[in-house]
Amino acid sequence: MSTWLDPRDDAAWGGVADEPARPDPVAPTLERAHAVTLPYRFSETRTYYETLADLEIDGRAYTSAEVTVVGGVTRDRTLKLHVRGYLWQEAGPAPNAYRFQSQVTREASPTETVPFDTYHTWHRSQRGTVTHDGVVADFVPDEGTEATERDHRAFGDLFEPLRMALAELELVRNPQFASYVLRETDRWEAYGAVFRWHANAFSRREAL
Repeated sequence: MSTWLDPRDDAAWGGVADEPARPDPVAPTLERAHAVTLPYRFSETRTYYETLADLEIDGRAYTSAEVTVVGGVTRDRTLKLHVRGYLWQEAGPAPNAYRFQSQVTREASPTETVPFDTYHTWHRSQRGTVTHDGVVADFVPDEGTEATERDHRAFGDLFEPLRMALAELELVRNPQFASYVLRETDRWEAYGAVFRWHANAFSRREAL
């Protein structure tokens, strides 16, 4: 005679398989920003392949980029950002690329400047041609196209990769004030709430 199995008894059916562990939910942007201690520093490499929009320099649009970002906030709340890399137009005629290094800073507190307003900038660039195999970008410069400039530039005039890095640093530097300015200027979704999709933001990470 066969043994009766109680359908309500999990053990009788061999137990219940363990569910795969779920990742911890990402905490809200401001909570993560408040948790950061100073000094803070991160570096990372980002690639944008045919995904950039509205990025024009001297009338030429660039849709791809490979950039290395190094950013930080010092103990006295000086904001520092260094970005280097290439912009290029995948299907464009040669020369199709723009190599650059940029440094962006905002003074220590107290300062007359406010988040997402203007920044001290230093910028060096050179035009040339990029070939990209899907992994590595190879840049061949055009001689005589180097340029260097120092300026004060508005947040909205900076490259998108710089704006995203600056947003993270401003939120670390002064979370409440930075979030207030973003909301008042209707930029919270683009440069504040967006960090819910960036699990490694507000962490001390290093570029490979």
